[in-house]
Amino acid sequence: MSYNLTLAESESYLRKAARACGLDWGIAEEAGKAARWLAAFNLPGPEIMLAHLQDLKGQNYRSFVPDCSTQPWQSSGALLCPIITGAALADRSAQMLEGAQFSLGPTAYPLLLAATVGQAARCHQTVFTTAWAGVSVSCFENGLSIEGNRDDLTLSVVDAASCYRDDLEIPQQMPSTLAYKIDSAAFKKIAELAFQTYAPATEASRAGAGAGLTDND
Repeated sequence: MSYNLTLAESESYLRKAARACGLDWGIAEEAGKAARWLAAFNLPGPEIMLAHLQDLKGQNYRSFVPDCSTQPWQSSGALLCPIITGAALADRSAQMLEGAQFSLGPTAYPLLLAATVGQAARCHQTVFTTAWAGVSVSCFENGLSIEGNRDDLTLSVVDAASCYRDDLEIPQQMPSTLAYKIDSAAFKKIAELAFQTYAPATEASRAGAGAGLTDND
C-alpha cells in the first residue's frame, strides 16, 4: 500500500516530525524543506528524513552540531547532523561563492545535507555541489545533477563529505512530480511523529470550539 504525499504535505509533516524529535523550529523548517526538495525530484527524501529523525529521537541533538572552527568539521557526538550542518553551510554560502570549499567529518544521511545546501543554491541562483563516497549531487536554482554511484545516495553514514560552489551550467534533472508516492507504513510513522506537536484537547478548548448557541453570519 502507498500514499500519494503532496509536496506541501511532505514539507509540513516532516517539519512537525522534526520538531517532535527535538529540533528547534528553525532547523525543523529546514528539515521540511529538504524532504520536500528531494521528493520533488522523486528521491526518497521523506523516508531518509524519517530514518534520520528516528536516530535523533531521544538524544541531545546539539551533540550533532558541527564545530565549524576546524577542518574538517566535527561534532562532539559521533556524527554530524545533515540538517544542522547544511544550515551552517548555508550561512557560509557567501564564502563558497568566493571559492571556499568545506570539508566534513563523519556525517549522517548526506543526501539530506545536499538538499539543505540546495536551498542556499536557490537563494543565490548558483550551483553548490555536495560530494561523498562515490557520488556528488549538484544543486541548481531549480534542478540537480548527480554524478557517480547512485547507490551511494542513500548511505546512512559516510566518513567524509565536502561542499563547494560549482561551475556547471545545465542540470540533468528538473522537478518531476507534484506528489510523492510513499509507503503507507512509512507515512504512518511520519504522521505519528508530526501529531506529537499538536496540543491535546482540553475541556476549555472543546468548550470554545464551534459557533456556540448563536450564529450571526
